[in-house]
Amino acid sequence: MRGRFLFSLSLILCCTACVDRIIFDVGTSPTFAVVIDGNISDQPGPYKILVTKAFDIESKLSIKAPISVKRMIMSDNVGNSESLTEIVQGQYQTSSNGIRGKVGRAYKIRIELLDGRVYESLPDTLYPSGTVDKVYHSFKEEKTPEGATNYGFDVLFNSSAGELDNYHFLWKFTGTYKVDSNPELYTVPCGETRCPAPLPCSAYILNDGALERVKSCECCECWTSIFNNEVIVSDDQFVADGTFTNVKAAYVPVNQWTLKYKVYTEIKQMSLSPQAFAFWKAIRSQKNATTSLFQPLTGKIPSNFTQISGQPGPIEGIFYATSIHSRGAYINRTDVPNPSIIPVSTLTFNDSCTKLFPNTTTVKPVFWTD
Repeated sequence: MRGRFLFSLSLILCCTACVDRIIFDVGTSPTFAVVIDGNISDQPGPYKILVTKAFDIESKLSIKAPISVKRMIMSDNVGNSESLTEIVQGQYQTSSNGIRGKVGRAYKIRIELLDGRVYESLPDTLYPSGTVDKVYHSFKEEKTPEGATNYGFDVLFNSSAGELDNYHFLWKFTGTYKVDSNPELYTVPCGETRCPAPLPCSAYILNDGALERVKSCECCECWTSIFNNEVIVSDDQFVADGTFTNVKAAYVPVNQWTLKYKVYTEIKQMSLSPQAFAFWKAIRSQKNATTSLFQPLTGKIPSNFTQISGQPGPIEGIFYATSIHSRGAYINRTDVPNPSIIPVSTLTFNDSCTKLFPNTTTVKPVFWTD
């Protein structure tokens, strides 16, 4: 049982890692390399752009640190523009009622660094998204080399390109499940033992040594997000009359956390211009190469930035425009053929539920139904 617990925990932590390790060849320029990551969409803003500084170690980008810039401006091809605001170091954001992506328009950003370098992204056209038509799942039962049995669900989807002539899409998966904790049971060192010290967010206080509830708990219920660590782009999928069918998006393990209640699985279909598609296809090829014993890391990941002025220095990453269509579906406990295989946790987590896993929030998602 303990082995299954540790396996489930490690699998959850792998799925919750939403940051991809991407290697850029930054050459041997004496100036540091800048990496940009962001997009604009037809969904309500604000839109975020991340700016980091990369250090060249053996010609590979392995260390990044957020940096501030002098100015960042987002604009379209019909005269609209907006200066972005730095929220935290290296993270820039539009206003919630500012510029918004519209199908058919082209967008770019201009970045002025503190050292005088100025870069602009190539205009990127926002194409229609098509639709995600169905999200569904398939139960899996697999034996490990050690003889243990793992249970889970493949998350699949069908989608269509609509009236698009080219089928350039990026698909992203997010799974959400609910977790509980008991922060009123939190303790602190007290001599040779531990003493009760309910967290302020727990709704409890100590009254003459006994727990007393005085308000609603603010950190007992959380919703955790998990992500697929694969890059899913449309060129590997079979297309029939503009329709993609039976595309695997992710794997969700059955364990004491994911299926204590249920899992909401969401697929986002994101349209890509040819240049954005080339970027994500290169990223996918690189990630696949890192898992192969025989395929070397070759090829340069394309960037859609050009330098306007300043001392020559490298810039990597991408800014792109995308239209997004989403659809979701629940995996319920009753979807498990034999519900008795769902582990029951015997552990009590006595801290804030926000500390249980990464990517966790106490804000109930709008799609979640109890």
